[in-house]
Amino acid sequence: MKETFKTRFSTDISTSILTTLIRYFPPNEYNDALIDIVNILMDGLSRGEIYIDTRKSPIDIELKYKGWPDFHMKALLASGWSKGENSPIVLNEDMISWRRTHNEIVATIQKILLRNKPVKPLSLEVEDRINSKKEDHLNTQQKRAVNLVASEKVILLSGGPGTGKTSTILQMLLRALTINPSLDIAMAAPTGKAAKKLKDTVQDGIKGFEDPLKDKLLKIPCKTLHKWLEAGPNGFKRNSHRLLKLDIIVIDEMSMVDLSIINGLLDALPKSCQIILVGDPNQLLPVESGGIWQILQSKAMQNNFLSNSVRLTKSYRNKGDIALLRNTLKGEGLAAFWQMLSIKQNSSNISQHVSSIKIIPDPVVSTLFNYRKKLQELTSDCFDSIPEEAWQSSMIEVPTSVKILNLFNFIESLLVLCPQKYGPWGVQKINQLLLGENFKKGEQTWEQGTPIMARSNQPDIGLANGDIGIIIANGEKRRFLFNVFSDEQKLVTRLINPSRLNTFDAAFAMTIHKSQGSEANQVLLLWPDTSSISKENNLNKIYSKDYEKRMIYTAITRARQYLMVITNKEEDF
Repeated sequence: MKETFKTRFSTDISTSILTTLIRYFPPNEYNDALIDIVNILMDGLSRGEIYIDTRKSPIDIELKYKGWPDFHMKALLASGWSKGENSPIVLNEDMISWRRTHNEIVATIQKILLRNKPVKPLSLEVEDRINSKKEDHLNTQQKRAVNLVASEKVILLSGGPGTGKTSTILQMLLRALTINPSLDIAMAAPTGKAAKKLKDTVQDGIKGFEDPLKDKLLKIPCKTLHKWLEAGPNGFKRNSHRLLKLDIIVIDEMSMVDLSIINGLLDALPKSCQIILVGDPNQLLPVESGGIWQILQSKAMQNNFLSNSVRLTKSYRNKGDIALLRNTLKGEGLAAFWQMLSIKQNSSNISQHVSSIKIIPDPVVSTLFNYRKKLQELTSDCFDSIPEEAWQSSMIEVPTSVKILNLFNFIESLLVLCPQKYGPWGVQKINQLLLGENFKKGEQTWEQGTPIMARSNQPDIGLANGDIGIIIANGEKRRFLFNVFSDEQKLVTRLINPSRLNTFDAAFAMTIHKSQGSEANQVLLLWPDTSSISKENNLNKIYSKDYEKRMIYTAITRARQYLMVITNKEEDF
């Protein structure tokens, strides 16, 4: 049986996994339909989905055998692969998952539940210090979250964009410091962009404070989770043997946090540390395995966190029809979203454009060429504001002049988002269009004014995977400019020699996954209908409805002021 199996599916990675399962877990009864189950589970993991609902048709992959799910579940039960604690697959009512990943999730949830205990007051609450910022401006949900600081060790705060998550975090921290001003507090996020955004938003909220605790709030460090854990090639240097000395940690953008990171953090935090988890459960699952936030927000988990989970629903940020489109997608699904888009396509801040998938759409071309021209002008203006001696260093902080501030504000004004890196409307095609022949010649030929994205975490130079910078100067003086947080938690501009950056991409466009934690005034979303596109075009045949919904939701919630959704013509097929 094994020889026949290898001959038929030797090039299929899922089939290789099936072959391994057959070797180490000989099935009681073999059925070729098991290959469909392995394919479905592997496809789910590729999107960060651990549990697959068998009641839903797996439309994003082609099944080799009909009769899903009855025929396949019968084959699974007959194989014995879902029976016993050592079986490779878990079948729990209508959900299936890999046993190993399921066990990791169970262990992680158990770690969180063990910490989920009432807070022991660290000191008596001192006289109210809050003068200019009372809590009267908070809604009922926000006030409940703030009150939890005094009673719960683990707090789950969820909500969509504009629902006041960051202002709630600020008041929660203020309440904690009012109870005990000597607390050691930290803020964290999965990416450099998300950490910078959290730090900036909190600091903006503090500006209006007239309070003795203002300086303490301003000095709260905010880093990526990798930086807090001191991640390196051999794992995390912060762990159960070398704990982080913290009393409270706030973790934002939890939808992006995977199992490895959350487990590393839980191991590295003292048992007494209060944990505040914050995020939007409707966004994309993390690229790596295990969307822990979505599981914590699921109905199955609600009973475990009834007393310490708050969901913010009232929106304070009016984005006009962008908000209406977002709410329609979230509440009514994809069909209603596309219907609403067709109605609102020429509104004040939403438009829709249809183009042939064989070319880069005209709005993208015109917008990006104008964007590049302005970037080149602004970067050229910054050249003279950098001291001559700075060009002699491999890395140095330079004065953050008004010109440099204007440059980075403009860099962050536009996002061109693609579902995938490759393919007709992929990130590579767009970067190639803007860079021309230099795209093929290599990174060393990219000219001044080219935006770039770091592709790895480099704590030694203050960069995290996904940070955006720009090329300044050509020839011998060619350098990279990045805004980063210093060790003193101040936003500084660093001039970096290209030899110091491990890997980077051009950033005229980015994948939706990479955009998480970012916002821009203008967002152009390229969304090709891949249902009829062949695999030769390097695109998935079709996205699952849940994945498509999360992708589009994540993309459109990046837009502050204007959103254009670009789709392809039906005659392309």
